[in-house]
Amino acid sequence: MFELLSADFAEQLPIAKRVTADVMDAIRGVDLEPLSRRSPALAGYDWTAYLHCSIARIVRVLRTLEQHSAGSRVLDFGSYFGNFSLACRSAGYDVDAVDSYDEYGAAFANVVAAQRAAGISIQDFSQAGFDLAASADATYDAVLCMGVIEHIPHTPRLLLDTLTRVLKPGGILILDTPNLAYLYKRLALLDGGTIFCPIAQQYYTELPFEGHHREYLVDEIAWMLAAAGHLPVVMETFNYSFLAQTEIAGPHLEYHEAMDADPSLREVIFSVSRRR
Repeated sequence: MFELLSADFAEQLPIAKRVTADVMDAIRGVDLEPLSRRSPALAGYDWTAYLHCSIARIVRVLRTLEQHSAGSRVLDFGSYFGNFSLACRSAGYDVDAVDSYDEYGAAFANVVAAQRAAGISIQDFSQAGFDLAASADATYDAVLCMGVIEHIPHTPRLLLDTLTRVLKPGGILILDTPNLAYLYKRLALLDGGTIFCPIAQQYYTELPFEGHHREYLVDEIAWMLAAAGHLPVVMETFNYSFLAQTEIAGPHLEYHEAMDADPSLREVIFSVSRRR
């Protein structure tokens, strides 16, 4: 399936594939079940497939930085497995990464070590705070917020205010998040299913719950970024789970044809905005 990416991301794809292989090596044999303690839908999750599919996200980040960032300093807010941080570092950017690594202990020890070995500065939310209170204003040329906003309880306003504050004027925010209107979610609802973590799992989770609190529509993301004082640069949707499939057949072929025709039905919202 990677041939579908190679035409549009010929320069970025080798970097994305290489760092993904490195992260997979780093987590091989590691117990990642602690990640499900406060997000029970992650119990038994196929992280290899997730990382493999996220190559489609990494290449978009790299291309965006090349086309729209005027500087080299990047913050990866919610860096998790470090695949985006490592890709940006490999492409020559100066990268800071922040996540709750202390909370997860040994689960992310190899991931943290790999990022530090690559020259990435690691921060932890336990010290930095989710508001990055110790970070100076207007520090970064670009901020990544990849698969984070859907995990924020209450209002995402404080998150966007924080990310805007640490961006330099004219700096870019690169954000992606699941599309609430994804065709397969619509089909699940029509079939009487849920698009969120099953309540029988979430009901007994440890606090605070770290799964998806809310997912968004394209227009909602655009509205929030405007409210945060950003100018639109890129707003698109794309599919990425297909990278884990060997073929698309039967009704799924029809579904993908529908998503090709109607971008609002696609899986992931990818947004680039610029701080005024």
